[in-house]
Amino acid sequence: MSKQKKGANQPKEYGFTIENLIPEKYRTALLLGIIILLLFIFFSPVMFGDKTTTSGDLVQIKSMRQYALKEREGVSLWNPYIFCGMPAVVTSMSPRYYDLTAMLYSYASRIYSAAFKNYNAIYTFNLLLLAFTAFFFMRSFGASRGIAFITAVSAAFSTGIIVLFFIGHTTKLMSLSIFPFIMMMLFKFQKEIKILDVLLFIVGLHILVFGAHVQIVFYFGLAGLVYFIYYFAHAIATKNNVLRNQLFKSILVSIAAAAIAVLMSYDTYGQLFEYKPYSTRGTESIVEKENKSAQSESDFYQYATNWSFSPGEVLTFVVPSYYGFGRSTYKGPLTNNQAVEVNTYFGQMPFVDTAMYMGVIVFALGIMTIFLRWKDPAVRYFTIVVIFFLLISFGRTFPVVYNLMYYYFPFFDNFRTPSMILHVIQIIFPVMAGLGLMKLAELRKEKNTVYLKHFKNTALVFSGLFVFSIIFGGVISDWFVSRVNGYAAALSNQQQAQMFNALSDYMADMFRGDLQIAMALLTLTFGLIYAYLNKNINKELLLAALAFLIIFDLFRIGNRGAHYEDSVKIEEMFRQPEYVTAIKNRNDKEPFRILNLKQDGSLGSISNNGNFNVYFLLEDFFGYSAVKPRAYQDIIDVVSPANVTLWRMANVKYIVTDRPYNPAGLTPIYQSQNTFVYENQLALPRLYFVDTVEIRKPIEILKAVANDEFDPKEKAFIESGNLNVDRTDTTTSLTITSYNDEKITAKAAASGNNFLVFCTTYLPGWKAFVDGKKTETYKTNHAFIGIVVPEGTHEIEFIYEPDAFIIGKNLSLILNILLFASIAVTIIFTKKKKTSDNKND
Repeated sequence: MSKQKKGANQPKEYGFTIENLIPEKYRTALLLGIIILLLFIFFSPVMFGDKTTTSGDLVQIKSMRQYALKEREGVSLWNPYIFCGMPAVVTSMSPRYYDLTAMLYSYASRIYSAAFKNYNAIYTFNLLLLAFTAFFFMRSFGASRGIAFITAVSAAFSTGIIVLFFIGHTTKLMSLSIFPFIMMMLFKFQKEIKILDVLLFIVGLHILVFGAHVQIVFYFGLAGLVYFIYYFAHAIATKNNVLRNQLFKSILVSIAAAAIAVLMSYDTYGQLFEYKPYSTRGTESIVEKENKSAQSESDFYQYATNWSFSPGEVLTFVVPSYYGFGRSTYKGPLTNNQAVEVNTYFGQMPFVDTAMYMGVIVFALGIMTIFLRWKDPAVRYFTIVVIFFLLISFGRTFPVVYNLMYYYFPFFDNFRTPSMILHVIQIIFPVMAGLGLMKLAELRKEKNTVYLKHFKNTALVFSGLFVFSIIFGGVISDWFVSRVNGYAAALSNQQQAQMFNALSDYMADMFRGDLQIAMALLTLTFGLIYAYLNKNINKELLLAALAFLIIFDLFRIGNRGAHYEDSVKIEEMFRQPEYVTAIKNRNDKEPFRILNLKQDGSLGSISNNGNFNVYFLLEDFFGYSAVKPRAYQDIIDVVSPANVTLWRMANVKYIVTDRPYNPAGLTPIYQSQNTFVYENQLALPRLYFVDTVEIRKPIEILKAVANDEFDPKEKAFIESGNLNVDRTDTTTSLTITSYNDEKITAKAAASGNNFLVFCTTYLPGWKAFVDGKKTETYKTNHAFIGIVVPEGTHEIEFIYEPDAFIIGKNLSLILNILLFASIAVTIIFTKKKKTSDNKND
């Protein structure tokens, strides 16, 4: 550390300089390298150790990966492994080889993670990308490398961001990672619109959308809308015609770029658009249609707003455990000093994994920026977005803004979890903090004694609060215990209430510690700023100290919410269960479905399905998805999963239970202490002929199934049409000759105009062919597919190939080629022009 000499009346300035230590051209690379090192340190257990991450979503991802990566011709379009099948675009698709941008992104992430021990570490690539894009976004404002580094680290290690890694919300993380880059390009367009920038903007937008997390994409679009509304208003108010003209140009560029980016993923978004009307997100349930007062999964407002943030929880931006925090590891007398994961959250939402904590220093610097740089249009814009998004996040707890958006703003009512929008705020605040740090250099030059006094007093206030929290720590703990006990007393679940009562002291200690550390960090932060403005320390020391404190704070809270498991334990979790072995040993040649009715909470069971059976490539009648087929959910609502007629017509051949079970038609094939496997002798094949067809209303069809009123082999129901169907006889036969996910072929002999049922989810993407000629499909038994097969011997084909995929695949390939060719040509032309200009000079 050096002491720089000053005049007699000037204080000594402490600090250091890197000008003589590191050449200019290496400084950016060094700071980016430190970011990579920090990621390696934070995630070392999963990158280099014998740990991995686990959550319900990660279990599903691991299971679905087996489906996505299995050998196939072409791209996965149909996933037959959950429910009665659903579009793969909603669950997990195989690599989209025709999307060059997506493939480059995939290869980059694989190269980055090649040396890591656990596969899940690959998802930290998104955090790296977020850090790098935040760094260069801050640099585009003219920030120093040190300030850009603080912004990058704050964004990447924000607790509300890294939690997405631990809970397996990887598509959210992918979309969020590119947000700073997209905003950087919008701000650049205010000054100049270059061809190369526009092309790179399209790449960024495409990365945003190809993750197919529509809700995050929507929020970014909303942020972009606010951007243009605000800056147009600003340009008009300030009579800045140059800015106004640039905004007109940039909005046209943005619309065109967004359209191209979406068209490059049209194979994905087109399929989602086609599927939506047939999903639980796209239409009301049959129960609601019949009884408008009924509650079901489609009572969407209540369902959508379950995870509503609340005004009180804004305090968790300062003290993350103000509402109990979320998941943490308890080790104490209650567990005989054994480490046990507990969830101590007691706020408005059903549960959370961690608090939406961005770091108390980052939050304070962001608030400081609003006061210091309010006249700066960028600061005003970010402030408006933060306030607007925060009000939306309150959902039904403070519904003024949320309800306006929900009922009147296009597409907004399609989304759930209002608190999800806070992820965007977690990225904006570090940028605001960086803008505030930039302002400090100006204040130091101005020698503004008013601000100097304000910062000194602020540091003194927080130091006083810190001392208060130490002296009255016991009182604070008692107050917090009373809050927890009051919450527990209001719970109807007595077991949960007892848990909160037992953990109240642990929770109070966590809160008191967080409060004391927050006050200490704020004291140090504003003390350092005062010392910098008073010229006691230089800029390098200020930024280094703030970076250290922010990293300490975010690592401390981030590690509290981090949850790792031994890799061996996870492998053991995915060890093939005995019921899977018993079923596979049957060596079935025909397709079939299973249903695990165990109530013991084991993976794959009806109470903890997690799409676990997909890992073993067994087609499960049950499953999990946030966007189920509507018809399937109707069956669950009206019939329930345990119904003999349903099993018969849906090709459910094997039933797994944890106790003896003896409905008609079930034959035991395997038994152990807690596992009973039955073969359903009554199960119909995946394709079968029926004798008669009747027209019934949807609710009548499902009630007939629920009450076992008909034999699915004898009769099928359709909802509309005028069919002339003949009964089958002994000459009628059907044999499946080829079975793949998206294509099923069969040889059929029909005695007349016979009706064939294909017990797979009915969707328009399924096309049926008789001897190569397309034939009409009918929605059968409310959820499945039926066709009429004319008399004679025929080849039957069912092919799932949505029109949107056919168009989108070719469109994506063409646009990707044009995009990268344009980038290459632009770079070559720019270099040649620059060389020519240099020669002329």
